[in-house]
Amino acid sequence: MQTEVVRDAAATLHRLTRHGVFLAPSQRAQLVPFRRLDPANRPLPFKRYRGLEAVPLPREIEFSDVPAVEGLAGRAAPARAWDAGRLARLLFLANGVTRLGRSAFGDATYFRAAMSAGNLHPVELYVVSGDVGGVAPGVHHFAPLEFGLTELRRGDFRPALAAAAHDRAIEQAPLTLVLTGIPWRTTWKYGERGFRHLYWDAGTLLANVFAVEPSASLRVAFVDADASRLIGVEGIREFPLALVTFGDLAPEAGDVRRGVEEVPELELPIPPIARAPIGLPLVTAAQHDGDLHEPSAVDEWRRAARDLGVPAAAEVDVPAETSGRSIDEVILQRGSTRLMRQESVPRELLTFGVGVAAGAVNDDYAAARATLLEHFLTVHDVVDVPPGAYRWRDGSFQRGAAGQFRDTAAHLCLDQPLGGDSAYTVFHAANLDTVLEALGSRGYRAVQVAAGIASGRLALASFALGYGATGLTFYDDEVSAFFATTAAPMLVTSVGVPGYRNVVGGVPGRPVELAHYDELMHRLNVQLHRGGF
Repeated sequence: MQTEVVRDAAATLHRLTRHGVFLAPSQRAQLVPFRRLDPANRPLPFKRYRGLEAVPLPREIEFSDVPAVEGLAGRAAPARAWDAGRLARLLFLANGVTRLGRSAFGDATYFRAAMSAGNLHPVELYVVSGDVGGVAPGVHHFAPLEFGLTELRRGDFRPALAAAAHDRAIEQAPLTLVLTGIPWRTTWKYGERGFRHLYWDAGTLLANVFAVEPSASLRVAFVDADASRLIGVEGIREFPLALVTFGDLAPEAGDVRRGVEEVPELELPIPPIARAPIGLPLVTAAQHDGDLHEPSAVDEWRRAARDLGVPAAAEVDVPAETSGRSIDEVILQRGSTRLMRQESVPRELLTFGVGVAAGAVNDDYAAARATLLEHFLTVHDVVDVPPGAYRWRDGSFQRGAAGQFRDTAAHLCLDQPLGGDSAYTVFHAANLDTVLEALGSRGYRAVQVAAGIASGRLALASFALGYGATGLTFYDDEVSAFFATTAAPMLVTSVGVPGYRNVVGGVPGRPVELAHYDELMHRLNVQLHRGGF
């Protein structure tokens, strides 16, 4: 399906979706008015195919016993050969269903392994595999609730995906994950700002992937139409966000044996995601303005990206005192902390958490061992760290304004108390003008993914040390003004002492049902009301 390309559409979307900014009537006219959170038009939480059944994955998977802090610190553990069990573990810990809550009316709410804004989970996972033991070569869709793979194509299509990414390394890898986004899943609540959430949520999911499989390599550069065709999405109601391959394989430009043009189009029977999903033209425009249309454009984009970023540490020091839990246990314990107590935390929670969040990943949108992000903080109650505003740079904290900024932080986080109830709050930011000038609208995708990865890693590090964390939204321009920076905030993570203990999530196919779910939701609503949100 063709769509008109609007130049600089991502920059326009960013300007028009800043919280706390007055928009002129001509600007408001670019946003689609509709009834948000309309129960009658709520998107389905899971994608399915009529007439196609998911082939079950192994449910008795082998969890790791390596301490989570080791992997989060960049110390990779040896991995066994790829087979159905290893793939099942990866998919479950990336996007599997771990818990469910039921309302007083019996309606189920499902919770996944990775953080997602509003628990809406707009990201889908596809597997393009070779001969992985127990999984037939082909193109598969991951069904989280059924915990299985729906086969969309049979055969080895790695060369076709390698051609789409102009990357022979994908042809050599045993499998590659394709992440897609379904806009209506998140724009139903957040409107056009939900475009950011697509990539934030992809990033928090990828944080889990990197923690579970440290050899993962991320690609955000590929020919969009070719990747879409391969997995059977049309590029508007669902479109590709990123590719992840495994084995520390850097992108390797070059011709491959077969391009996607030789692959027949898929005609897949997919039920509608909602009664009447609403298209948001600015979201479509922001996505397609960043599209790459041929392999040479992929190479050119990657070359431009190699000049971006500031150095980031590959490893951080592991705290002496840890929970000792494996990354599998941490992911199952993790859940967005919606209530925090104003209590002290040890300095290691700050230094280790931010060090992990600010670390480099294997990606194609910045120089090697570099990051597009910088991180600003309000520290409220950390042992041996004076309260105040800080900036993380070159592996250490630079102090700015001194003082207790709990109230300020809560206000900056869209007047959400969690921003100030935390022990510290991190504002992940980027020099957006530099990124957009070098990488265009696709650079906007990259920097949002990077922020999601940082936030997801910070949450995992916090839970690995026995604490809590949550992602938050924010008043864009007020954050930049408070920290006296031209960098634009991309995402916020609050870290602190949980006001309750998370129920450990269940294993594949057996999510844990949360007791007193309505009571917790009521407490949360009271807390949000306290902040006037």
